[in-house]
Amino acid sequence: MKRLLLLISGALATGAVLLAGFGPASGADHGDAPLAKANHAEDLADVYAFDGSSTSSVVFVMTVNPLTMPGDAPSFDQGGLYQFRIDNNGDAVPDVTYNVTFGAPASGGAQTISVKKATGGAADAFSDGGAQVITGTTTVGAANPSVATSGAVKLFAGLRDDPFFFDLNAFKAGLAFRNPGNNFFKGLNVSAIVLEVRASDFLASGKTAAGVWAVTSKGGSVIDRMGRPAINTVFIPSAQKDAFNNTKPGNDVATWKSTVVSALNGLKSDPALADALLPDILTFDTAKPFGFLNGRKLTDDVIDAELQLVTANPAASDNVANDSTFSGSFPFVGAPNTAAAPTPVPAATATAAAGGAGQAAASATPATGITAPNTGSGGTAEDSRTSWWIIAGLAAAAAVLAGGAIVVRNRG
Repeated sequence: MKRLLLLISGALATGAVLLAGFGPASGADHGDAPLAKANHAEDLADVYAFDGSSTSSVVFVMTVNPLTMPGDAPSFDQGGLYQFRIDNNGDAVPDVTYNVTFGAPASGGAQTISVKKATGGAADAFSDGGAQVITGTTTVGAANPSVATSGAVKLFAGLRDDPFFFDLNAFKAGLAFRNPGNNFFKGLNVSAIVLEVRASDFLASGKTAAGVWAVTSKGGSVIDRMGRPAINTVFIPSAQKDAFNNTKPGNDVATWKSTVVSALNGLKSDPALADALLPDILTFDTAKPFGFLNGRKLTDDVIDAELQLVTANPAASDNVANDSTFSGSFPFVGAPNTAAAPTPVPAATATAAAGGAGQAAASATPATGITAPNTGSGGTAEDSRTSWWIIAGLAAAAAVLAGGAIVVRNRG
């Protein structure tokens, strides 16, 4: 198994970096557990929550089938269940769940889509229950998006451009960020499920805050789950990753806090961060502007935001801008790439530029004392992609401790 090394810094600008070892991991926010790796169509990549076409609606996005190359068009699993689980009272138990299922691919590849809304106890089940909300058909290839509409509800599912952006090669070269940076993920696709609903459809009466996480399962068995990035990948030992995915967030603290605390102690980090990292739920408040850490928008530069939090340096950046072309209307996620994905330029061969005072490692030569995480040899891009989220997860935790959108009360 691969060994990931974590960089924890007080300020990269001064070279004050601690390199610490961590447990084995092999994926980003997806591909982190054996079951997810073996079930690509249920392998979660990212989860987003942001304001929709009107001020009264919210858009939920989950992406699966990561690292899809142009020309490939993977299907959603007709035997799989894709869920947006929503907690609207802070107890880390779903109160409303949108169950998404797919039919068998037709001759042209299109699949039927069904979304049902489950509430109460049914919201916590791994079954396709609830009242029918909307039905539709997947978009095949790069065709114009097939959008289903039912009242205020909108639905899309199909191949899209991967919104994630990051200079992975520069990171692997020892945080040798260059200006401009190079987005390793440019040209790669994912399969996206995009659902827009009125906030009043899932919020508790008189409340504006909630938390969401995605769960994929087959035959009642969980394959993957995710709220915020990297919780499982970074803090849970390799042999326990499937067990973590099969733990409900309401039991995260009771089951996994000691494990996360041990990991934080090993990283010489504040063990109190465990109370922010768990349960693994993406929180948001509809009364406040959306944007990481209040939910997550497609355009959010998560890497820069979290690098700046970690380093306490407001100028820290990987110098990569979002290169996706998003739509101003539903389904918002950019059209899939059809041309061959470009070959990212290695940081070692790129021309380095300072990119502004106080920036974190703007040279193609690693700063003294900085060593890139060991992502192994011959691994996938996703193996490497998650190394960064080790840093990001801690940064997100620090921000949540400073004040999150919803206070989650842990059951148990």
